[in-house]
Amino acid sequence: MDITTAQNNFRKVTAASVPSTYNAASAVLTTTVPSSGTSGTGNVLLWDINTAAVSGQNPSLLFVTPFLVSATTAQTSIGMRIIGWRKYLEAAGTTFWYIPTVLADLTLTFTSGTVPNYTIDSVANTRTFSGITQVAGTPSGNLYSPATAAAANVEPAYALIDLAGAQYVTAQFKSSGTPDMGAFWSTL
Repeated sequence: MDITTAQNNFRKVTAASVPSTYNAASAVLTTTVPSSGTSGTGNVLLWDINTAAVSGQNPSLLFVTPFLVSATTAQTSIGMRIIGWRKYLEAAGTTFWYIPTVLADLTLTFTSGTVPNYTIDSVANTRTFSGITQVAGTPSGNLYSPATAAAANVEPAYALIDLAGAQYVTAQFKSSGTPDMGAFWSTL
């Protein structure tokens, strides 16, 4: 039996200086193609239908492992939203509208034990989360949340999210203390 699911490596995106709340203006109908926001917005583009990494694959699932870059773990109200976008062409045939759909809204936490601390791509203090939960009222994803499975060497939390046919996918991050945040991601 052959495995026909694409076996893609992880990619990494990072949003600089994320805000303490989600940037609501980055998840509304727009005629602007979804993209990464400017520093401080907490928004990053994971991929669009033209990205070479997914072009021609029509992925249906997103595997995502979020992280935070900070010397401490004192942040509160930490979260990540995954937004899917589809295009609508106006009847006149000249303007595309990009319509957002929240695919997942996740609350992120650290373990009560030793929080992993890595230097990745020469960036120190990259910390994966050990707790991940779904915000009530949002689409469900498959979550792995080791929480306090071990006092040290805690496995990273992750989510497997249904892309629901999205043509563009962005992530929004929020946290107190304006750290950098991001995610390792791959499609299936």
